[in-house]
Amino acid sequence: MPVQTTEVDLFSVLCCLAIIVLGVVLALTMARRRKGRGQGAAQAVPEQAGPADPFAAYSTTQLSTYANGQLVAVDNAVRTSEQELGFATAEYGAEAVTTFAAAVAAAKDELGAAFRIRHQLDDEIPEDDVTRRRLLREIVDRCAVVDRRLDAEADAFEKLRAMQANAEELARSLTARAGQLRGALPAAEATLTRLTDRYTDGALTPVAGNVTEAGTRLDFADQQLAAVSTDLAAGDRGKAALSLRGAEQALGQAGALLAALDKAATDLDAAGQHVTGLLDEVQAEVAAGKAAMQAAGDAGGADRMNLAAAVARADQVAGDVRTQLAGAKTDPLGMLRRLETAASGLAEAMGGVRDAANRTEQARRQLAQTLHAARAAVDSATGYITTRRGAVGSTARARLSEAHTQLDRAESDPDPVSALAAAERAHDLAAQAVDSARDDIERWSFPSAYGGQLGGGSVIIGGPGGFGTAAAGGMGGAVLGGILLENMLGGGGGFRIGLTGEANQPGGATASVAPPVQGRFGGPSTWARPEKQ
Repeated sequence: MPVQTTEVDLFSVLCCLAIIVLGVVLALTMARRRKGRGQGAAQAVPEQAGPADPFAAYSTTQLSTYANGQLVAVDNAVRTSEQELGFATAEYGAEAVTTFAAAVAAAKDELGAAFRIRHQLDDEIPEDDVTRRRLLREIVDRCAVVDRRLDAEADAFEKLRAMQANAEELARSLTARAGQLRGALPAAEATLTRLTDRYTDGALTPVAGNVTEAGTRLDFADQQLAAVSTDLAAGDRGKAALSLRGAEQALGQAGALLAALDKAATDLDAAGQHVTGLLDEVQAEVAAGKAAMQAAGDAGGADRMNLAAAVARADQVAGDVRTQLAGAKTDPLGMLRRLETAASGLAEAMGGVRDAANRTEQARRQLAQTLHAARAAVDSATGYITTRRGAVGSTARARLSEAHTQLDRAESDPDPVSALAAAERAHDLAAQAVDSARDDIERWSFPSAYGGQLGGGSVIIGGPGGFGTAAAGGMGGAVLGGILLENMLGGGGGFRIGLTGEANQPGGATASVAPPVQGRFGGPSTWARPEKQ
């Protein structure tokens, strides 16, 4: 008897359902087995945890403050080591200090990379919190590399100098040098008076206090040399060597301060001549811009509006500079900076009506005088910060580091257009560095409480009124110049001096605040170790 169609269809459906159910059961069973094997493997071989973050308990702001403190400390170490290297080179020759010169060069490269990160964090493009913390950790790590690199050569450098063995001879040499520098003070004072009569206070900011500061360094050197005589008479040659190094560094800074004053006089006089040439160039560009606007008529839209604004700005700056040139006192580098900015904006606005050859020729005409101004500004900022580094925070140092980078780029770039832009940027950054450093020094000199907070987030240890007061004398000059340094990094792990006067370590531990230590060749970890006497 034939099977009914409906019965066949029902049988087929039931078979399909049975197969599906069986498949689901098998799949679930296999999944449970795989999960069990996975859990067993996890129990047998636990997952490897990454290294603990020593800054996990820090907020991003606290981590930034810590990184700034590391930057200040290692920058001080590099500058001190470089000065010490100069003394050793003069005494023993370049071949004898090759290893130490390589260490300083490597440290400067690593520090420059850390400062570029700091500059990136300070620019107008904000980073998200995760990226910001990663970059701050990289700054701290790079600072640690600098510390280790210099510290590795510190003991060998001390053996090379052999200051204990040569104490008497070195004391005589330094005493003679101190007399020479004392004798140069009246001429330096006369130079400063001449500059004050001719240039504005703003133009003289980097060197206005150089004669006074040179005097405080000489005072400290005299104190140290007197201590040398006492120590040698007592037979304590180790202590005498420490005093000799302090005197040597102080005399080196005194000489640098007086030399910077003479160089500023030369640079300002030359800049005054360059102002006239760049002013003529800007005025010619303003005329060309006005002609281009007239030729375009009402056409051009947004490009014409941008050109009109740039022409108006440049015309205004040129008029201001002409007025300033007629005044009793001028600021040549400041005027050059304003003219450079106006010329750059006008050149960019004129890009649409000029071909590449014309832009290149215009940049070539301006490059020489702009490079001169940039070099003068960067050199001036470098001297200002180096001889006052005990009070200068990380922001000024980062700006100065980037200014050096841009100046190197300007001097090596074969393209006049991009070289001109880099030179203008270097000049601007150098001026920013001086402004920031001046603010730091003012806070250091006139703190509102015991000590004063630096831009880098650290605190100078000093008496009421700070070390910046005249009453502090030679000791104040030594601290301001970074000859005597706060023990800002200790034991390799490092600590910063916080607003409470406690030393805060990454792990949350505290240590008592150590008195200032004498800078020497090496990293901050070197300063934290007791000196061999």
